[in-house]
Amino acid sequence: MFTVGACAADASDSADTTIANSATTSPTETTETPLPMGDIVATALTNHVFTELAGLAVDAGLVETLRGGPFTVFAPTDAAFDKLPLDVLHFVQDDPAILATVLTHHVVAGSISPDQLAAGELTTVAGTTLTVTEVDGTFYVEGNAVGPGVEATNGYVYVMSDVLVPALGDIIDVATTLPGFATLADLVTTADLIDTLKSEGPFTVFAPADSAFEALPSATLNAVLADRALLTTVLTYHVVAGALTTDMLTEGKLTTVAGVDLTITKKDGVTYIDGNPILVQNVRATNGVIHVLGAVLVPQT
Repeated sequence: MFTVGACAADASDSADTTIANSATTSPTETTETPLPMGDIVATALTNHVFTELAGLAVDAGLVETLRGGPFTVFAPTDAAFDKLPLDVLHFVQDDPAILATVLTHHVVAGSISPDQLAAGELTTVAGTTLTVTEVDGTFYVEGNAVGPGVEATNGYVYVMSDVLVPALGDIIDVATTLPGFATLADLVTTADLIDTLKSEGPFTVFAPADSAFEALPSATLNAVLADRALLTTVLTYHVVAGALTTDMLTEGKLTTVAGVDLTITKKDGVTYIDGNPILVQNVRATNGVIHVLGAVLVPQT
């Protein structure tokens, strides 16, 4: 059955998927409570919402590890992986070290039952830190809502509708390491903002993907590129002081580094920035948080 899961992980290769398609899936959508069917591995396999995760665990050679424990696993569903841009998913799959880090970033040593889950910090098997918060009775891990939990014979599995992305470096490192942000990286270089976004911060960046810049009218893009002051204003309009995960983003106004306000709205579990949905939320950097957008934010001024 794990072999089937591993094959399923490559099924997305044939899909014509872009980052813009991710808007159709709610970031906090959860599935029904999985059935306890033995250890963590058996539970993941028996419940058919974790086929992508099972395949990646095979690729990373983590099956036997997850049969030990006890462990607590914050397990992303297939729908959670579907939110990731295809090129980002392949980037992770193709690098064994990064794949192992990303997967073990979801695993905590010890068995944490739902009644034991509490706000605070958890150290993962990857050696990274997960921050647990509670808002209005709902628990969040790294800003992502925690779904139902089920007891396995060697721990607990929690349903997650988002993939937890560990910090792969500072904001600039993440933007230049993960595929899909080449245009943003070039513009940040042109505007001489590299040192700022590599500083201690922390910052929250609403990062448009390459496809977002491609969707801009050419006249708008050319006007911005021709005026460095305007380019700087537009770019810093995407940056907010502080590290704000989506559970910390409340509806209303949010002042950017450009001094112009963004409007935050929420509907059906999706967070919108100036009316544009966050497609991939809560990507950690060592000096802040990145939220991926499918649109470029252009201030009215």
